[in-house]
Amino acid sequence: MTAEQEFKGKTVQKAVEVAAKALGIPDDAVRYDIISHGSTGIFGLAGIKKARIKVKGVERAERSAENKLEDLDAETHDAAAPNAATETGGLEESQQMAEAILRRMVDAISPESTISIDTKDRQLRFQIEGGQSSILIGKRGQTLEAMQLILDKAVRRLNGHAIRLQVDVEGYLAKKKAGLVRTAQQLAQKVKTKGSPTTAGYLNAQDRRTVHLALKTDPNVRTQSVGEGPFRKLMIYPKRKPRNKS
Repeated sequence: MTAEQEFKGKTVQKAVEVAAKALGIPDDAVRYDIISHGSTGIFGLAGIKKARIKVKGVERAERSAENKLEDLDAETHDAAAPNAATETGGLEESQQMAEAILRRMVDAISPESTISIDTKDRQLRFQIEGGQSSILIGKRGQTLEAMQLILDKAVRRLNGHAIRLQVDVEGYLAKKKAGLVRTAQQLAQKVKTKGSPTTAGYLNAQDRRTVHLALKTDPNVRTQSVGEGPFRKLMIYPKRKPRNKS
């Protein structure tokens, strides 16, 4: 995406919604200039013109966030490697380590954001609030996912063992999960209507699990992950009814 991009809609608000969907960010995170408010034309029939907006700076902000996370990942790796074999702290130590590392990552992008911690079932759940939440989330959640991966790796190196962690920004994960479930159900309906398979696209392991579980009880479709690596394609197939033997 270029530093500036133009979007259109029936109204300025519709153009903003189109931009937000294309960029994978919330509506209120779109920063734009209005090129034209549009026109309804004569009696809504002739001379209709769409509203136009110019969105700028999204790519620069996201790229800057990604660069900062890459630098912090390298620093954490260098600092953690010598201690990986000797550190064996418990949940409390892991919490202190994880909070300090996450605070550094968040401060590099949005220092005004706050972090709260919840421990349940020996899992550390970090909730980030305020500040530049859209940049912390990133396009389609990529920056948030990067923070999660870096934190997992760093704590594992420092402690010598894995701790269950979850990083969220203003409830984004729950919204994302709900959206995945809706999409999965819509795709399943499409498969049942047309009788042919379709794909939910390339998803990470957690998102694939969400789709698998969402369609697990549907008797008319089945799901299957295809390919190798962390991002695999998830396919949805129609279930073939067994033929009656005469």
